[in-house]
Amino acid sequence: MINNTKNLLNEKIKSLADKYVSEGFQVLIKPKTDELPFNLDNYQPDMIATKNNSGLVIEIRTSFSRISVERLQALAEEVNMHPGWHFLLVSLEDIEAKSLPGISEQLPSWQELTDRFFQAHKLIENDAIEPTFLYMWSIFEGALRKRAIDVSIPIERFPVIGLLRHLYSLGELSISQFDLAQACFEVRNRLAHGYIENLTLSVVHNFDNLVRELLAEWKVKLAISQLSSEDLATFRAWFAEFDAAALDKRQELWRNLIVQKSNLISLELTIDLINEISEKKLKKELDDEQVINVKFAISQLSPEDLAAFRTWFAEFDAAAWDKQIEKDATDGRLDALAEKALKHLREGRCTDL
Repeated sequence: MINNTKNLLNEKIKSLADKYVSEGFQVLIKPKTDELPFNLDNYQPDMIATKNNSGLVIEIRTSFSRISVERLQALAEEVNMHPGWHFLLVSLEDIEAKSLPGISEQLPSWQELTDRFFQAHKLIENDAIEPTFLYMWSIFEGALRKRAIDVSIPIERFPVIGLLRHLYSLGELSISQFDLAQACFEVRNRLAHGYIENLTLSVVHNFDNLVRELLAEWKVKLAISQLSSEDLATFRAWFAEFDAAALDKRQELWRNLIVQKSNLISLELTIDLINEISEKKLKKELDDEQVINVKFAISQLSPEDLAAFRTWFAEFDAAAWDKQIEKDATDGRLDALAEKALKHLREGRCTDL
């Protein structure tokens, strides 16, 4: 029985490989360690598919799989560090589908999801409660899958209930958010399958608030994670000042941000009138705009949301420091300091703590 199941799995893997080959990919099934394009700490994927300067590292999710989501996240982060490469976790159902995993599907951008969210409000104004709820659910599910990709949790192809549970277990959803999402999921299923559902406006408003909250939170977190080390340092200093400030000082900082945003708008209008502007200057202005937008979003948080952000940012910032130190060590930037410390040790200029 087990052999038959494994033979069936091998046939499906071969079928998936053939699909990638038909799209111009070069495919290796069960590649050996020395056949991988980079070190993955003895991990053997089910398949790698390469085309031009990009590639996919593919893990097939089956009942035989014993790899934790945390381990898969670490693998995804390692793979994503290499330009053009992506870690993909697929199921047997994905293999049987017409679309090709990692190639055929595309999720909306965060801005597109936000635009759709505001479009949904027009349906509410027309008292179209059920269409609003179902449209809002599609936005919510898209946001869940986008967030999974952004934080390198390779579960974006999971059924939505599994997606919810994993994001909750990994701290991306609070318990109250998870409970509300589960309740809304049951409502969505009854509506989508044709059953009569006594959907009230209060339920729609609660779900609306959840989606609004997560879109704002995850957009800000993504923006922060994409800041350069210099811009992150700028934001770190601003947030420390803002977080420690009294209410009147926070209001002053907020007014400063309003002025800065206004200046950016004026600059954008000026740029539209000027054909010749240096690429370096334009990039600097865009970077400034990104930092200002992040600061502005944080300044609008409620006390409860600010407390949650404070906890998240402390963890994120510590991890960012660790990554920067590791990169500096790899690039040899710490060699001089290390040599100086060793020299002091050899000369007896060090003392025990």
